[in-house]
Amino acid sequence: MLRVHNELRVAISVPAVRGDDRVTTAAKRHAEYLARNGAIGHDETPGADGFTGATVRDRLAAQGYTDATASEVATSFGSGTDGVRSLWILPYHRLGLMHPHAIVAGWGHAESGARSATVGVIVYDFSSSAPDLVRSPAGGQRVQASWDGDESPDVLPFGAVRPVGYPVMLVASHANALELRSARLTDGAGREITYHVVPQLYEGDYAAIVPAQPLVRGSRYHVRFELRLSGTDMTAEWDFETEP
Repeated sequence: MLRVHNELRVAISVPAVRGDDRVTTAAKRHAEYLARNGAIGHDETPGADGFTGATVRDRLAAQGYTDATASEVATSFGSGTDGVRSLWILPYHRLGLMHPHAIVAGWGHAESGARSATVGVIVYDFSSSAPDLVRSPAGGQRVQASWDGDESPDVLPFGAVRPVGYPVMLVASHANALELRSARLTDGAGREITYHVVPQLYEGDYAAIVPAQPLVRGSRYHVRFELRLSGTDMTAEWDFETEP
């Protein structure tokens, strides 16, 4: 699972994260908790089967990894490696997985009867060296054309038609404020692609759009984001492709 996570990171030119047994154990035990209790999410209830800490910070501290800036992703989708890939496409989950200041990750997968859970714990160091702006998909990268649009919290407006296209994201380093002033997505013929803007619900260091309809397979697309990064206007512009 860590290998797949790093393959996804390297494909967008951000440094690989390293493993740590304490972080991996925290992820594995939370995956076991979720599978045993038929739950999904990031909190545990004291007294429940497999309880190891109410929050991700508590579970890391229980393993001796204290004072960490950390986040967690979780899914009940498929196998461990499939779970990592399925989480990557979700904008709010990809935010942590692709973050330029992620330095450590631990992954765990557990099954109990017909229930399964995959959990990733990501640790950040905002003083670490990182690119100023990370793009996903990266320039020239080939990605899937469509996505079912299922994310929690929902990134699509009420009543939006699904499926949609592959989400396009930017994340700034050093927690710098990133404001999306406008965006333009066009196909190889220069035709405008309608999109939804992903609400900035969490940190203010990212911007993302989701094409309103599935993209065409085996095609090239051009992205242009007009941004304000820490009060300075800038443009980010690049191409990506969809898988055949």
